[in-house]
Amino acid sequence: MSINASTRPGLVPPRLAFGIVSIGLLLGGCASTAPQLGAQYVDPQLPKQALRGAAILVVCEATEPALKLICERQVSAQLVLLGARPLTDATLVNPVPGREAPAGQYLPAAQAAGARAVFSTTLAPDFSIPSAAPSFSIGIGGFGGSGGGYRGGSSVGGGVGVTLPVGGAPGATSGLAATGSIVDAGSGRVMWATKALTPPSADVNGQIAEAARALTAAAQQAGLF
Repeated sequence: MSINASTRPGLVPPRLAFGIVSIGLLLGGCASTAPQLGAQYVDPQLPKQALRGAAILVVCEATEPALKLICERQVSAQLVLLGARPLTDATLVNPVPGREAPAGQYLPAAQAAGARAVFSTTLAPDFSIPSAAPSFSIGIGGFGGSGGGYRGGSSVGGGVGVTLPVGGAPGATSGLAATGSIVDAGSGRVMWATKALTPPSADVNGQIAEAARALTAAAQQAGLF
């Protein structure tokens, strides 16, 4: 007498197994949240660890004062971990708020404070990654959905009566682009520059923190700290 695989002890019915594997693949694909780094420039004449232990003026540019202050705090905290001495100055004003400051804008302040360099970060929304993947539900043992598109659809699953929504978090609007650069306070020469892109998220504070970690880690790997 033959034994049906769906009732044989220790075996998972093919339909149920297919649903489980599909869930793992889809959820695994949505799990990547690490910031992406763009092209990076490093002054080839810089000695190794040129900024370790140095005083560095930290300045962030953003469309909102709160985002600017959060950014400066996050970058400063990361520089402390790298052995630098971050400095901030709330009185510094950018003539074009929310955009990258003109070249040399903060050099006088850095020189007056005795800073070795200026670490500047400009924050802007990034729409290169969709804010949410097409949302549908997975029923264990079957797929279903109606309407398609973003954050839409209803489940029509079979087998075990459990469905798992797949898609972007509600409220997520865009990623965050953080352009970072380090400029020598004495000469105005660019020492290092790159850009970090964070995935879309409703947690802006978390995006800024991730961008700050990514930028400072890149500067460390480039040999500046």
